Amino acid sequence: MFVAKEYALGQIEDVKDFKDVTFVNNNQTVKSRDWMYRCVVLLLGSLVACFIGEVGVRLFPTWHDAFVQDIVYSRLPTDLYQPVGGLNPGEQPRKIRFVHHPNRQARFTGLEYDNWVYTDNLGFRTSPTSIAKATADSSVLLLGDSFLFAGQVSWSDSVVGRLTETLPTVQWWNAGVDGYNTAESLTLWEEHEGVKPDEVWLLFFWGNDIWENDWASRPTSIPNEELELSRETDQYRFGWMQYSRFLSRLYAFWAISTDERFAEKNSQMAQLRDADQLEAALDSTQVQLERFTIQCVEASTACRVWLIPPMEAFQEPGLSEQVVPALLNHMPDSIDVTDLYPILKEQGGASLYFQSDPHWNSMGHAVVADFIQQTYEQE
Repeated sequence: MFVAKEYALGQIEDVKDFKDVTFVNNNQTVKSRDWMYRCVVLLLGSLVACFIGEVGVRLFPTWHDAFVQDIVYSRLPTDLYQPVGGLNPGEQPRKIRFVHHPNRQARFTGLEYDNWVYTDNLGFRTSPTSIAKATADSSVLLLGDSFLFAGQVSWSDSVVGRLTETLPTVQWWNAGVDGYNTAESLTLWEEHEGVKPDEVWLLFFWGNDIWENDWASRPTSIPNEELELSRETDQYRFGWMQYSRFLSRLYAFWAISTDERFAEKNSQMAQLRDADQLEAALDSTQVQLERFTIQCVEASTACRVWLIPPMEAFQEPGLSEQVVPALLNHMPDSIDVTDLYPILKEQGGASLYFQSDPHWNSMGHAVVADFIQQTYEQE
C-alpha cells in the first residue's frame, strides 16, 4: 500500500510538471505570437503612413518632391568649360577661373529639360544656325551667369534667342557663363577687346551674386571633392528612391539641413535675410558696380543693370523688399537699373521657374524677353 501511494504521488508530480511545462510553452507561444502581431501591425502602420504621406505630397507638391530625380537626371557638360586657372580653393580668384570653349556644342540635361547648346568663335552662346550680322544697326553685350546663359532651355526659348528673333536689327552677344560673379563677367568683357558693343547689360542675379562678390565679410568655404564624388556611389539608392515623392521630400529636408554640399546655399539665403549681413556684403558688390561704371565710361558705352530675383523671393514675403532697396543704395547713380521682380511677380512668380531647378523655365524667359523688348523699344 505504501508503494502504491508513492507511485500515485509520483504520477501526480509528473502530471504537475507536465502542466508546468505546458504552461511555460503556452506562455512562450503567446509571447511569440504577440511579438509577431506587433511587427505586422507596425509594418502595416508604416505602409499606411507612407501611403498617406505619398498621397499628401502629391496633392500638395513642392520643389522638394523632385529633389532626388534632379540628382539622378542632372548632368553638367564639363567638356564645355575650359579651365584657365585663377582659383585656389577657399581663396578669392585673381582672374577668370574658366571660359567656354569656342565653337563647341554641349548637352544640358535635367529632370525637366534636355537641351543642346552651341558657342561661337568667342565662346558666347549662340544659335545652332547663327550667322554674324554684318549690317546690324546696333549691338548689345550681355554679361551674367547661368540665368543669362540659359542652358536649361533651347536657344529659341531663351531671353537672348527671343530678342534675336524679335529685334533682328540688333546684334546680341550672350556672354553669360555658369557660375560667374560680377568681377568675372567684367573681366570677360575686358578680355574681349574686339567686341565693341553700343550697350552693355549686366544681368545681376541677387540670389547668389551678392554672396559671390563678397570676399570681405562672408566665411570662405573650401569645396570637398570627396563629398562631391560620393554622390556617384549613391546612384543605386537614388535610383529607386526617385519614384516616391514622399521619400524624396524627406531626403530633401534631411540633405538640405545636414549635407555640407548645401551649406553654402543656406548661407547665401541667410545673408539675404539678415539686414546686417546683407549691408556688410553689399560693400563688395558696390566695388564691382563702380568698376562696371568705369569700364562703361572708358568704352563710351551705355550700360544697364537688370536685377534678377531668385525663386525664394516669391515664396518668402518681404525678401525682395529687403534686398532690392539695399542693393539700389549701393548702385552708382550713372547706371540705369531695372528690377525684374515686379513683372515676374505679375506674370506668375515662382511658376516661371523650374520645379527642380532654380532657373527660369521657357515661360519665365518669354516674360523677361517681352519686358526687355518693350523697354528697349520705348527708349
